[in-house]
Amino acid sequence: MKPVAIPGRHALQQTRQWLSRFGLPAEQGRNRPALILALTLGGLLVTIALTGVAGLAINQNVHDITERALEIDVNLEDEADDMRAAILDLRHFHRDLFFDGPQPNAMVNLNSAYMELNEQLDDYAEIDLEPIPGIATAAEMRTMAETYWVDFQAAVNLYDSDRAGFDAASEIGLRRINEMESAAEALDRLGERRAEASLANVDQANNQARIILLGVLGGLVLVGVALVWVTIRVLTQFRTLYTSQQAASVQLTQALQAKSDFIADASHELRTPLTVLRGNAEAGLAMDRNSVHREILEEIVSESARMTKLVEELLFLARSDADSVPLDIESVAAEPLLLEFSERARMLVREGGASLATRLDGYGTLNVDSSRIDQAVMILIDNATKYSPPGGVVRLASSSWRDEFIIEVADEGPGIQQEDIPFVFERFRRADKVRNRQHGGTGLGLAIAKTIVEAHRGRIEVHSRAGEGTQMRIYLPLAT
Repeated sequence: MKPVAIPGRHALQQTRQWLSRFGLPAEQGRNRPALILALTLGGLLVTIALTGVAGLAINQNVHDITERALEIDVNLEDEADDMRAAILDLRHFHRDLFFDGPQPNAMVNLNSAYMELNEQLDDYAEIDLEPIPGIATAAEMRTMAETYWVDFQAAVNLYDSDRAGFDAASEIGLRRINEMESAAEALDRLGERRAEASLANVDQANNQARIILLGVLGGLVLVGVALVWVTIRVLTQFRTLYTSQQAASVQLTQALQAKSDFIADASHELRTPLTVLRGNAEAGLAMDRNSVHREILEEIVSESARMTKLVEELLFLARSDADSVPLDIESVAAEPLLLEFSERARMLVREGGASLATRLDGYGTLNVDSSRIDQAVMILIDNATKYSPPGGVVRLASSSWRDEFIIEVADEGPGIQQEDIPFVFERFRRADKVRNRQHGGTGLGLAIAKTIVEAHRGRIEVHSRAGEGTQMRIYLPLAT
């Protein structure tokens, strides 16, 4: 048999030989531009990556400095100014009362000034300021204010009976106000210094960021210049390969076109069989239930049904996300409603190989959509049945407590790990993926139950420990 000539083989061999020159033996120094091109490209990529990292680090540093300046230092200066103003108002109204006596308006003004001072002290307490020698803390300032207020309030009653005692107490009060004013002034000076230092740090960080970025940009320019030079050198080596590469390119284009045509034809041929697959499977089962392929057809129908259920559940959740859950609310008695649920639950549990125990003590009236609540309860019953051991007991209970009606479903299954409990109501969340695949399900049931219960202004809770089973509780508001 004669060997078949493959078009473009010679061109491909030339390409391989050219690529092999990246090994760069000493005698092939004329090909060094190719290696330099590869190294330059690698250096450019590394430089770009480092630029990104440096930019992120610089931005984070500037953000941290600015945040501290705004949250603590600048805020400290503002709060200190407000506190000084409140103290000065207090001193002003204190002096009015001292000269004019405890007139009603004077007492009201003094009381308002003291309340404003307390509000400023509350704001000061919210600032996360570390202890600083010579600077009064919020607790110390509050103690000074409360001491002043308690002592002076007691002295006000002495104005008519013991004027000398009142004057002495007033002088003491003024000294205490002056002490608070001095402490606030010291705090104000500290805030001014720290605010100026913080803003200076912000400016310094911005300047450093500009310098670093300019340096990085300069490096990128140098790398770019080197890349241009190397590219020009390397392009001259590609000229000798151009003609042969054209032939190889034609062959490659034809191969790609053939592949595209094949994929298009295969997609067209497969689209119709996939569309009618389920219908044919159901038709096959209907015509001959004793067919040797019955199990295969039933599996196809079963998987189709499972996918249909999944789509319905996804549509329900999508509608609930886009708008409120459609509910047909009616007032129903709780006792007969739970009895009705228990009958359906008993059949569902029996089909799963377990037994149902009930304790229905709840009573009252509910404003609910009975079909939706039934759906939520059956989801919990189905879950409990799936994870109960063979012959296990699923418990359905109801009770009334204050203004809530409680429905509880409990099982004797393996329970849930504590770290997984916060996520059991998430969509497609499965704590034990292997076990869930064995039991089936879509991972949407508990999410749907939670959506239904919350649409009724209720809540759903889970209580479980590994190896001790699981209890699910639905809380619904009773009608008033």
